[in-house]
Amino acid sequence: MYKPEHNPTNSDDRCIATKETFTVRGKRAVFISPVSTTHITAQEMQAYRMQTLGDIAERVPNLSYTNTTPNNPVLMVRGLGGTEDEGPVLYTPVLIDGVPVPSFAMGQMFDFSNVDVLRGPQLTEGINAFGGMVSAQSRDPGNHLGGALDFEYGTGNRKRATFSGDLPINASTSLRLSVGGETADGYIHNHVLNRHNTGGWHGWFGRIKLLHKDSAGGEWRFSLHHMLNHGGNDYFETPQNARNHVSHNTSEGVNDTEYLLGSAQYHRRFNQHMILDVTFGGVSTDWRYSNPYSVFSANSGFTLPTRQIGGSVMLSGTSGKIDWKGGLYGQQVKRWAPYDFDMSPYYASRTTATLATANIAFMGEIGWHFSKNWRLVPSLRIEHVNSSLSNWTSSMSGDTPYAYSVQESLPRQTLSKTAPLPGLKLEYNPRSSGKLNQFGWLSYSRSFLPPNYSPYGSYASTVSIPYASSYGNNLELGYRLEDLTNRWSIEATGFANFLSNLQVSATNGAGESLIGTASTAHSRGMEAAAHWKPLDTLQLNAFLGLTYAAYDRFVFGGSNYSGKQMAGTPRSNFGFSGEWHPTLGWTVSASIVRRGHTTLYPSSNIQNAPYVLVDAQIEKRWKHWNIALYGHNLTNSSYFTRGLSGGYVVAANPRQLGFRVGVNF
Repeated sequence: MYKPEHNPTNSDDRCIATKETFTVRGKRAVFISPVSTTHITAQEMQAYRMQTLGDIAERVPNLSYTNTTPNNPVLMVRGLGGTEDEGPVLYTPVLIDGVPVPSFAMGQMFDFSNVDVLRGPQLTEGINAFGGMVSAQSRDPGNHLGGALDFEYGTGNRKRATFSGDLPINASTSLRLSVGGETADGYIHNHVLNRHNTGGWHGWFGRIKLLHKDSAGGEWRFSLHHMLNHGGNDYFETPQNARNHVSHNTSEGVNDTEYLLGSAQYHRRFNQHMILDVTFGGVSTDWRYSNPYSVFSANSGFTLPTRQIGGSVMLSGTSGKIDWKGGLYGQQVKRWAPYDFDMSPYYASRTTATLATANIAFMGEIGWHFSKNWRLVPSLRIEHVNSSLSNWTSSMSGDTPYAYSVQESLPRQTLSKTAPLPGLKLEYNPRSSGKLNQFGWLSYSRSFLPPNYSPYGSYASTVSIPYASSYGNNLELGYRLEDLTNRWSIEATGFANFLSNLQVSATNGAGESLIGTASTAHSRGMEAAAHWKPLDTLQLNAFLGLTYAAYDRFVFGGSNYSGKQMAGTPRSNFGFSGEWHPTLGWTVSASIVRRGHTTLYPSSNIQNAPYVLVDAQIEKRWKHWNIALYGHNLTNSSYFTRGLSGGYVVAANPRQLGFRVGVNF
């Protein structure tokens, strides 16, 4: 649905097309980046009303997600991922201004200039990425005094207001402030409580960002982000009730998320042959979650505070036929993971755990232009990880039918691992011939997920045994072709991942929620994207994603998953979108996406049938004003995003209609 590069964007009220590039490697355009990428602009996020990571995942090839509530998505790329809320594993890191943040904390996206989805392992982009990476960039401050105010109202009594403004301090320094709030009743009708707001939420968000350009040509960016969201958790229901967005739960539950993030970035081009990029930041996230009592006939839930700090230093340059890139990345993460399950007097359980991880990585690559059209790029990442589990305790008790009590604890557990991760790329980039550009690549990479401990186990004998490291041998073949006048472009990428000791969220025979490892697994498929601009006022886009991700050998908890498809990953998804400017100031945009059959994550036998999502928006802009009418999931497709082994599911949001009014000054 979205073009992989050089997106025409509406840069002003007259919708003049401009050429936009996306930084992946130094200042190189995405067209000559040897990785399967989807670049989503701020204009596209607004036109198709993508305001959460889940909205993006549903409309991007081979990106999917699972969630326990609509505001807490956990991403999966090419079938890989989903365990982020079960342990500290990050299959697919999510970055805001270069700083990783747990995806389940990113309930609202606001004031981003773009979001980039990179599929496949990323070994020289800072943080280690096993399945892929999602990088969001906040808007830079402008050099003119101005601001914008927007208000939105839609289905479910959803109200959203945002303000953003730019304040130039001097010729080289400017400040941007963006703040907003949102409240909604949600889309659940609870028949027991006779309420329509048990799945609702309210919160606010804000960001302040400073941009300074020094006399030496360096660019300094400092940003502070805060998001706070409080909501109900009335989502788990039987498939029939969930499909109709009806609940019979006896309470609304709790789903509160918050993050506070600080980022500092420095970019400097010393000369035509050397560039320095430095990023440093930290994030504090909190997630407080509890189910309605009637879901398990128990009080169940957790608090999940996470604190992390880290950064990277990257230097890149060129010399003759050689170009190079190298640097280091370091990060410390600490997570507290208490969990309560109380169905007294029959059974009560409480576990506590503190997980700490410190890692440092050295990475580099050398590009050799060994002929006019060809480039060979060997790379190496050396990842060292220290992990620990401390303060682990478990208490289990009951009074009926007989009284018992079990108390267990563990001393501090530690482990460390060092993994060399080589890569090799062969690139083909001939000089422009006539009116065409083309670029192709063939790559191999070794990927790695570090070992750790399962914090939610109930018994010391299982928790004290860490789960193993995951490894992947990954192949990718890609090709891009574009018209130099930007009238059309096509891209296709094929991939094959051969995986060992793949980390999977599973339940053992004793009912413990653990991270298990599939001895061998694989993921293979392809992505394709195209855009065509038959008229200056009309642009058409299309995408296709195919993935077959399955376990080759995986036996856990007395169940044999060997040969089964990985949960939460459709074998196919494809979509079409278009943007039309019929006359001055008017924009009509629409998209259709079909996602294929899948099973629910993590272990449910409930199937998700194929479904279609249709979105549309009509917008009018004049002078300083804009107004838009939108429809999201217009066909009211019913599908699920999470499943429990007992048969309860979480349904995605129904059809949403609304309008938006904005003014800039």
